[in-house]
Amino acid sequence: MAFEKDLQTKKADALIAYKAAKNDFLQTVTRENIKGDFEKWKIFCERERDCMLLGVRI
Repeated sequence: MAFEKDLQTKKADALIAYKAAKNDFLQTVTRENIKGDFEKWKIFCERERDCMLLGVRI
């Protein structure tokens, strides 16, 4: 049971971190710079990978 609760908290934390990174990245995207900030994009991709590894549906 402890493993399951730990996994659920890891999933919830990963999803929160993903949403925060996505929001942070999307704030850098403008009409003039449609690609946004590269460093924030890398962080966003890392958080997405973390969610995929844990099996979180995005």
